[in-house]
Amino acid sequence: MKKALRNEILLVICVSYTLISLGATIINMLAGSETNNMNTISMLVFTTIAVLVLYTHQIFDKVSPLVMIVIQYGVAMGLVMLYVFIVGLFDPVAEGGYWDIFVSFTIPYVIGAIVYYISVFHQAHQQDALLQEIKRATDYENDSQ
Repeated sequence: MKKALRNEILLVICVSYTLISLGATIINMLAGSETNNMNTISMLVFTTIAVLVLYTHQIFDKVSPLVMIVIQYGVAMGLVMLYVFIVGLFDPVAEGGYWDIFVSFTIPYVIGAIVYYISVFHQAHQQDALLQEIKRATDYENDSQ
């Protein structure tokens, strides 16, 4: 993996975690509840899983975008549930905890995936426009010779 891509992924994880953490803090303050350290660590793990899975979109170049998005979500949710299961071996998961995790992960994941894919499609459109401009310039030079 290229250093620039690693740095980009790390930056996206940090920014996403910060936004999710601040959002959770505001929701907890409004609800009058508190969170514990394990929930804070879990938010970081879930954010990392989501970002890393979204960045695998290049693997699915031959698959339709909708199938790719569904596969990515399934993999991400599977990893999240595996993490919760493993943590649950040491500290039991509360009744309804898996459902809560499903909802708590799905909502930010969907929002993040929408933002991510809009940016990917926007970058692809910009690159295509640049390639068309280069092609026109090359064709113009070839015609004038």
